[in-house]
Amino acid sequence: FWVARHRVPHSLPAPRRQHTMLCRMLPNPSRTGALAAVARSLGASRAPGGLNMGRLLAQGARCGASISRQDNIKATLMKQLQSAKLKGWTEEEIKNLMSQEIGSRGIDSPDILKHVDELELFADEIYYNSPAGVLYEQALRYEEGSAVVESGALAVKSGKKTGRSPLDKRIVFEDSSADDVWWGKVNIKLDDNSFLINRERAVDYLNTLKRLYIVDGYGGWDPEYRVPVRVITSRAYHALFMQNMLVPPTEADLSDFEPSAPRKPFVIFNAGVFPCNRQTVGMTSSTSIAVSFKRQEMVILGTQYAGEMK
Repeated sequence: FWVARHRVPHSLPAPRRQHTMLCRMLPNPSRTGALAAVARSLGASRAPGGLNMGRLLAQGARCGASISRQDNIKATLMKQLQSAKLKGWTEEEIKNLMSQEIGSRGIDSPDILKHVDELELFADEIYYNSPAGVLYEQALRYEEGSAVVESGALAVKSGKKTGRSPLDKRIVFEDSSADDVWWGKVNIKLDDNSFLINRERAVDYLNTLKRLYIVDGYGGWDPEYRVPVRVITSRAYHALFMQNMLVPPTEADLSDFEPSAPRKPFVIFNAGVFPCNRQTVGMTSSTSIAVSFKRQEMVILGTQYAGEMK
């Protein structure tokens, strides 16, 4: 799934200020050709709020990968249009299948944007549980030093940190979990105020970015004990890593990740590209991996090493 959020000036009427769409790729080649017909028919037309529907649908045809070379994509869509049969589908039927507003009953996904808004995150593009191919493409396009090696694996650079930072881990001291933590040189106490400072710093950084990657999955297999986890990160390679670490949810499980779920997911804010403030009480370097069990949140700053999320 790929979610695109398009914002326009606040001088417009409220219903037009924000328009959100979710695109889902359909594997049938004839449907892809039909999609091209819709993209062509829409041309430069725009939906309420100024969202270019033709471009958005074209993006959905590629599982959510951002399209920068529009001329090449348009040529590809036109070629598909010429070679595919629409099998009697109307353009309206195709549009309803390929793109719908977030929250409509036809979409098998949690209300992602609602939860993201509650977390005060406002990125223009959100890649949600994206296929590995999309994350590969995103990493190769936007993350310097990324490459596909001979085995087919994605090789990336994690910055200065090439391993975990055990001396920079912090756990918020809370009455509800104080007796369950083995405090010491690794599990170091942190006060709630310092955690919130780091959290705000992470959110502020993530809000400077055009695109974010979100992964929903479970820690554990047993339905009775598994923990729903939502990862929000700035790097595609982090999302790919956590898709390997977590148990992917089925369509029936997606309700566990909605804001209205009885047990809200444990949220990981990975803003590791950005450092923490050394002057914050409890910090000893520009790196911080902090956990609050009461808030069910983890905040990562100052390290891009993906293993910290484990």
